[in-house]
Amino acid sequence: MKYSTKHMTHIAGSLIVAGLLAAGRAGAADTTGNSLSSKGASFVKEASEGNQSEIALAQLAQQKAQNPEIKNLAQMIQQDHQQAQEKLQTIAQAHGLTIEATATWTQRRAQSKLEKLSGAEFDQQYAKDMLKDHVTDIKKFQKASQNIEDSDVTQYAQDCLPKLQAHLQHAESAAKSAGVDESTITLLTKNMPAGMGGTGENQESSRGAGERQQKP
Repeated sequence: MKYSTKHMTHIAGSLIVAGLLAAGRAGAADTTGNSLSSKGASFVKEASEGNQSEIALAQLAQQKAQNPEIKNLAQMIQQDHQQAQEKLQTIAQAHGLTIEATATWTQRRAQSKLEKLSGAEFDQQYAKDMLKDHVTDIKKFQKASQNIEDSDVTQYAQDCLPKLQAHLQHAESAAKSAGVDESTITLLTKNMPAGMGGTGENQESSRGAGERQQKP
């Protein structure tokens, strides 16, 4: 059977359109099933940067700290954040997301500041940095566990929260051991969400607020 040139062109065009539509559907399916949401991807990258920063600072603290409590804190933080980073890397790879291995400008500045200190001054500054960092981290991870639609990312955030809280509590005791005054510790931890740990004073305030709410 012979077809006119016009008819053949029409058939070819239809096949091309059909192919493009099929490819588009396949691509959409791959994207939906494999890529993270924008919030999920942003959190993964930010959490990775945080892990890498905590590991680097902990390694420095284990070398320079004089106070045994500070050394123990640094060892705990390095071990836990290395494990957290490994889990995060697995999640990123599963979704085709590349995690940067280089430190950010803020991380380099924090490390440079600590490198210039020594003795008790180093111990106190490291403890204060860990208090501040972990208050911020707990708030971010708590928010991620509630607001991100990617199930593996929310599970990661939920799994990390207890260890972050333990780090904060250990940082408080280490800070006191290194000579950081109570008012500074309270100031650095005052923005902790209710019921998420913090200083004894903050915990008492939270309990008091809860008791007031229960009274008629």
